[in-house]
Amino acid sequence: MKTLVTVIVTLLVLVVLTIGYAWSGAYNVGADVPHSRPVLAVLEALRERSISARSADLAAPDLENEELIRSGAGNYDAMCVGCHLAPGVNETELSRGLYPRPPNLSQVVIDDPAEAFWAIKHGVKASGMPAWGKSMADEYIWGMVAFVRRLPDLDADAYEAAVAASGGHSHGGGETDHAAQEHEHEGAAHGAPTEAAVHTHADGKQHVHEKSPATALDTARRFHEALSSGDPSKVKALLDPGVLVLESGGAERSRAEYAAHHLGADMEFLRTVSPKLQRQSGNTVGDLAWIASESRLTGTTNDRPVDLLSTETLVMQRSSGGWKVVHVHWSSRPAGKQ
Repeated sequence: MKTLVTVIVTLLVLVVLTIGYAWSGAYNVGADVPHSRPVLAVLEALRERSISARSADLAAPDLENEELIRSGAGNYDAMCVGCHLAPGVNETELSRGLYPRPPNLSQVVIDDPAEAFWAIKHGVKASGMPAWGKSMADEYIWGMVAFVRRLPDLDADAYEAAVAASGGHSHGGGETDHAAQEHEHEGAAHGAPTEAAVHTHADGKQHVHEKSPATALDTARRFHEALSSGDPSKVKALLDPGVLVLESGGAERSRAEYAAHHLGADMEFLRTVSPKLQRQSGNTVGDLAWIASESRLTGTTNDRPVDLLSTETLVMQRSSGGWKVVHVHWSSRPAGKQ
């Protein structure tokens, strides 16, 4: 009896001390400071056993089905690459800032598809991993699992080709699907060329550059349409993983970095302004092409009038997956200033 009382008292003391320690705020929960080893061991064991127990009875479909893999490529690129990276995609500010650090799935072999499905569908508390099942049907989640299993076998070009062939971000859960519209964004001239190699002068006269290939110009047009579509996956499918984007005096040095930062704001801006293309020129040399545009943007953003003169330079490179945008430079100034 005395031993039992001693055990109970000891447990109560430990509980009180634990509560007191937690209440004191002494434990640092900042994501820039790792957990202590005991805490990390407990959390990892809790996560692994929880997922294992809840995924044990899941039956996977045919994960070698090419259509399933194809659908997974577009959704992975739209929803996962900013944290879990991809072939040719370096660490992003988001992936560096999360703790625990998200695994680079282009370098990790998925041993248990059922566990991967459960984690994607339900997420993981206090880890930054969202529960995609709230907006994503099971068949599309299995598609992501199927694609992730193949991901370590892909190089950058193969990854880009898979994304380009995927049809983009589509998962039956209410994803954005706005109709394409005329567009521009702050600090940028998104005047899409409608004729091959057209240079439009201020007086309205046009000069055709016969050397500019229609494929590069079509890529530029699709890039502008993608920016106005509201679907970031359509934009990312046309960007090289190492694209350099210069705007507003700043630089974003990869597709993932741009997607995690200014892409959403750029697409939102396009809904509030109307562009008028003033001049445009372009050319191609070998596997490189460039298109320069000058436009006037007018509209209202955040209840403020917008009247800007904007310039855009797109540089594109031909690859096995078609033309990809490798460099974007946008700048603007108020229309009244010289």
